[in-house]
Amino acid sequence: MAELPTDLRGLTVGIWGFGLEGISMARTAAAAHAASIVVVDEAGDGTSGVPDGIVDLEVLNGQEHLGRLRECDVVFVSPGVPWRHPFFEELRRSGKKISNAADWYMARNGSQTIGVTGTKGKSTTASFLGHLLSRLGIRAVVAGNIGTPLSDLVPGEDVVVVAELSSQQCALLTTSPAVAVITNLYEDHLDWHGDVGAYYLAKSNVFRNGAHSLVCTRDVVGVLERLGVTSLPPELRVVDPADVSWPTVGDRVAGASEATGRVTGASEATGRVTGASEATGRVMTYQHNVLNGALAVAAAELMINREITRAEVAEAVESFGALPHRLQTVRTTGSGARPTRWIDDTLATTGESVVAALSAMRPEDNVALIVGGMDRHLDYQQVDAYLCSGARRVELIQAPSNGVLIGRTYANEHPTKTHVVASLEDAVHTAAALPDIDVVLLSPGAASYDLFKNYKAKAAAYCGFIDGLAGPVGTRN
Repeated sequence: MAELPTDLRGLTVGIWGFGLEGISMARTAAAAHAASIVVVDEAGDGTSGVPDGIVDLEVLNGQEHLGRLRECDVVFVSPGVPWRHPFFEELRRSGKKISNAADWYMARNGSQTIGVTGTKGKSTTASFLGHLLSRLGIRAVVAGNIGTPLSDLVPGEDVVVVAELSSQQCALLTTSPAVAVITNLYEDHLDWHGDVGAYYLAKSNVFRNGAHSLVCTRDVVGVLERLGVTSLPPELRVVDPADVSWPTVGDRVAGASEATGRVTGASEATGRVTGASEATGRVMTYQHNVLNGALAVAAAELMINREITRAEVAEAVESFGALPHRLQTVRTTGSGARPTRWIDDTLATTGESVVAALSAMRPEDNVALIVGGMDRHLDYQQVDAYLCSGARRVELIQAPSNGVLIGRTYANEHPTKTHVVASLEDAVHTAAALPDIDVVLLSPGAASYDLFKNYKAKAAAYCGFIDGLAGPVGTRN
């Protein structure tokens, strides 16, 4: 691929895909006085409106128009276009200048940016990191894969940008952020990258093109080393989960007297917090979020060049709330001393995420676990291992499309605790009919695109089916 131009003035700019990032890049190109902007929306049907205020814009719907991108000086590719798409491969071989919104932004603002990627936990890590910086009096913006396209940003010099980056966005990065965070590396998105090695290498672009610091775990370093990625940034901060000392909720006042002390030092290890409640201030005490939080603290320290005290971390933990679709209690049903909490964890699209969600439940809870979604040929052995360990009491509800592949050993060993259903609606009704259930957990372990537009649509359907249940409904959270 050719070097990315520093200026779009007078160029013919191609944009492949017209979602949030595509529209953002069209506005960016127009503001930069591009000569013309050619958009090809392969999935478009010709009915979507063209945004106002973008001059010299041509929007073409349908894959038959992809050839028009050959005529462009530079092509910005949306994250949804698979790396192995034949025309994408052709563009890369041709030496065409190819970029995306994250790459365009990073080339201009990488020095004031913390990039957060990983298979799971990146949204929570990025959000908590932005929250922590703000509580410390630092002007911070969280953007990227989590919401606002990076190309929409023109940050002031005193602003720290926390950029959540997907593997698709990382794949085209030619400039890395100043500080890079990799939360973890598991098998995922094989349909986009082709194989797990290509997926991991795409993630590594978050630091391989100029980052001065990398924050990750020893497991991540090991994965990178096995891929032959041994050239790491000058400053490497490895966070060991076993060494994380983390404040509990209500620890802010007690911690206020501790004016010094970092929360990631091995000498301060006091055990990991495993309490589970969705109330504000408690989401960061889930076992997996303790590690996410420690990664965020380390990244913040590197960016602002000072240690963060335990009291400061405790205050940020106490004031941070749960993110939508990540272990979010959306309904409470029933009455009396034992209500049922219905939890939306639709962003749990891997086996590791399902295990993390189950681990976050209280040990005394009876859990009805709903799994199943688009089959991407992932390995779910870790789910079986956790279910069969007896660490939580679980009624397993296997829903379409691949639910029967998740927890197969558990289903064979505990047929009376396993329920195969034909739809999400059936899963909700089955869960509601089970006796003595404390938590219904929709943690599918798979993407939602098989039967729903996206995870938000699946979550909305889940809430709708709960609301349609007969009997007393408690609260909508």
